[in-house]
Amino acid sequence: MSAILLAAVATACFAHPTAIDVEVGRRALPWLPPDLARQVVKHERDFARGATLAATWPAPHHQPGPSGALATTMQAQSSRLAAAVRAHAPFAEVVAGLGALAHLIVDANQPFTAGDRSSPYGVAFAGFIRSAAPRIPSVFYGQDFALIQAPANRLGAIVQARRGEADTLASLVHEDLDRVGGPAAWPRLDDRSSSFGAASLTLNHAASDYANLASWIWRVAGGLVPHIVTADASILIWKGDLQPREAPRTHLGFRQTRP
Repeated sequence: MSAILLAAVATACFAHPTAIDVEVGRRALPWLPPDLARQVVKHERDFARGATLAATWPAPHHQPGPSGALATTMQAQSSRLAAAVRAHAPFAEVVAGLGALAHLIVDANQPFTAGDRSSPYGVAFAGFIRSAAPRIPSVFYGQDFALIQAPANRLGAIVQARRGEADTLASLVHEDLDRVGGPAAWPRLDDRSSSFGAASLTLNHAASDYANLASWIWRVAGGLVPHIVTADASILIWKGDLQPREAPRTHLGFRQTRP
């Protein structure tokens, strides 16, 4: 077992589907340090392997807040990955570790916390977000240098500080599902629904946090993190195939604060 990943346990926790982690990893590709992004593309199966393994970690590792270990686990995983890159670990294992980190970051941005994801509403939202993902534009909320340059012992707390945004989304999804007939009726939700907005924010906030935390890892390991020049308080929308940003594709900036 790689030292970059925690050991699996026999019974999986109430974790979200790892297909969401893979989607978050795809959305982050243009915003990762390009040298790292190329390795993620090269080892995409390992990324999925790491995300799948992370889903088997004990439930407290997926739970935000005082009763959970999510912040501590994100922090430890980031430090393990930086040390692995410095030690020239095989990139297949580094990318697997990044997949596990993406899973944890999705946990931090999910409207439904670990204990709620097995509820009918949590299961319905998981189905809806997978269905809606291909129609959701890929948005990046910008490089967060407070995170990229933070000391290691602050990483988890910085990401978890945004938890209030995700908690608000859970009540909106709950009301939306009740409006269309309950959790089993989630296929009736359309792209104008509150749930579609919640899915958009969940995916793109998670992808932005993951890109910034992966940039922290790359910087601490000695890698180059090129500055992405944007206007203050802007978001970026990637146009075209999701791939490392040195590829000849266009991105558009819009002046707007993070929703």
